[in-house]
Amino acid sequence: MTVTVVGWAASTPREVHGDGVPYTSFRLATTPRWYDGKLGRWVDGRTEWITVKAFRDVAFNVAASVRKGDPLVVTGRMRTEEWTSEGVVRTGLVLDVSALGHDLTRGTSTFARRVHVQGDRVAEHGSGHGTEDGGEAPVERLRADDAPEDPWVTDVVGAAGEVGPDGGADDGAEGAGDGAHGAAAGPGGGGHEPSDGGVVARRGTRGKALTGTP
Repeated sequence: MTVTVVGWAASTPREVHGDGVPYTSFRLATTPRWYDGKLGRWVDGRTEWITVKAFRDVAFNVAASVRKGDPLVVTGRMRTEEWTSEGVVRTGLVLDVSALGHDLTRGTSTFARRVHVQGDRVAEHGSGHGTEDGGEAPVERLRADDAPEDPWVTDVVGAAGEVGPDGGADDGAEGAGDGAHGAAAGPGGGGHEPSDGGVVARRGTRGKALTGTP
């Protein structure tokens, strides 16, 4: 099933090379949010925690571009993955990336083509200058490196001390309860109104999930 999920990077992307296909993985938190007419205020739903995986060239781009706390829009194939922790078989949601980018409703982002250089040849896509030894040319990016860390994306990930499907710490979403979606919810009760018709959507201060079509 292909879905689009809007949320926040809840962990730092981790690169895995090994003997197989290289990939990068990180945890994505998404919290539904809607206006409750009876209460007269915005309310948060349950935060969902998803392991995002990007493979091959996309893996390197994700590792170079995504930081913990970044607002993201991720499209890909949703599946379940099993792993064993302390003799117990566990399952979790995994989203295999087909497209990923920053959520520009939350801020700005700067794009830079990744340039691959072989000898004196520059790959067909991209433009720029390679290194003399035929390596990869440096990519110039503009990032808000001095921006403070998002106070609402905390170290909930790994708090349970479990091993996740990608070998990282599991956030213990099932047992996190209000603490989990409190971490992904935004400060001050802000947010956006749900979209109109046609899309089953819950828009959140710190993330919103859109259901896709099978």
